[in-house]
Amino acid sequence: QQQQQQPSTKYQIICYNFAVNPRKAVQVAKEFLDPTNPQAVLFAPVNDKAEYWYKQTYYTLNVQGQVVQKSDAEVGAWSVQFQPDVTSSTCTGIWCGDQNGFNDLRRQRQQKQQQRQ
Repeated sequence: QQQQQQPSTKYQIICYNFAVNPRKAVQVAKEFLDPTNPQAVLFAPVNDKAEYWYKQTYYTLNVQGQVVQKSDAEVGAWSVQFQPDVTSSTCTGIWCGDQNGFNDLRRQRQQKQQQRQ
């Protein structure tokens, strides 16, 4: 059984420029924000529903992963929408790995690494 190492680097601010699921935003805030700084925050466009990549709300989360501020999901007549988290297995749309060749490139790199070993 491999033991996962805790990251040694902690951050004051984390700002996503792509959509993430609520659970991932909370996990990243708890894991990577600096617990010694009560003002450390994570900003992220978070999916309104888990695995739904077509509408987000901006969240500000603290080091405990608690939402301390939320934007409106609608800005005037517009919905907030960001590129989805391409590492998610549920990613949908042209940005995602199965649509843009990312997964194919990843497999090719892994095969090359295995051949070298």
